[in-house]
Amino acid sequence: MVYNFDLLDIENFEITKIDEKQFYNLDFNISLQEWIESVTPKIKEKETFPNLSSCLKIKNTSDRKMSVTSLGWFSCGTNTVQRNNIDVGIFSVPYGHKGTSGFEIHGVNFLKVSSAFASRCMIPVRWYNEKDVYTAPNERDELYKKYEVDSIVVTLFSNNSNQSGLRQVSYKDRLWDIKNEFFWMSKNEILELSNQNNYSDLYNDARTDSDRYVYNLLFGEERIYDKLSPDAKIVLDKASDLVRKSMQMREMFANDENHLKSWDAGYAQLRILWREYYAEDFKEFRELYKKLEDRMRPLVYELGFLMK
Repeated sequence: MVYNFDLLDIENFEITKIDEKQFYNLDFNISLQEWIESVTPKIKEKETFPNLSSCLKIKNTSDRKMSVTSLGWFSCGTNTVQRNNIDVGIFSVPYGHKGTSGFEIHGVNFLKVSSAFASRCMIPVRWYNEKDVYTAPNERDELYKKYEVDSIVVTLFSNNSNQSGLRQVSYKDRLWDIKNEFFWMSKNEILELSNQNNYSDLYNDARTDSDRYVYNLLFGEERIYDKLSPDAKIVLDKASDLVRKSMQMREMFANDENHLKSWDAGYAQLRILWREYYAEDFKEFRELYKKLEDRMRPLVYELGFLMK
């Protein structure tokens, strides 16, 4: 059942119609969370991992566990728009807020998680949409596959992207190293950049490690990079250029709080450096990213993640 209403606002002391709004019953629809859960591996063996309250802050009072094969954690809050700005995020390890639902990220659900995450973080919360409920999209739509791969870029560079590479952080009375499987550049390139800039700590951190999942997905056998839309490629390439350009300042700026000595440091860490020393480049990057989001946002409705 669908009910149509006019959205009204007061402008210059006059009531005006600003849009139309549908309220709908979803009793027979699959929710977005159910859609992700249907392809998420049900692994019984869970291990202790540090829990995070942000990309850099450990939450020692929480003890969510995940499987050792997990690529990260998708925090998705409730299934409505209302919590998009608060409880929606991608993390390298579990998000420590126990009242927030979430899913482990694996290869088999990675693209679904990416498209779901994009559909959440790109929709701003307004008084008239905060109760809107997310549902499974129309995967048969010819636009879906392109949206799915472009969503990978959104997962990397959204302000809700909290993936981080952390080293020797304290949790449950021991020290941990946390990998960022969402890092999009190769280990060899970081080795070369750190060598060129005489950054031995970063070089040694990468030397015995291996390429991360997202790099392999984008540039490995599947070569997802070639399937990205032009504007998504531009955003990704600009981010890589910023990593290269900022390497000359990285050692001086790195400390035990931002963990930029980690070769796989994520966007949430790197932007701290970029804002400080590369403000114009960073502004250009954010403008490119905003254009990508603006282009993709209507697809959230066209593909059925939300009803208008």
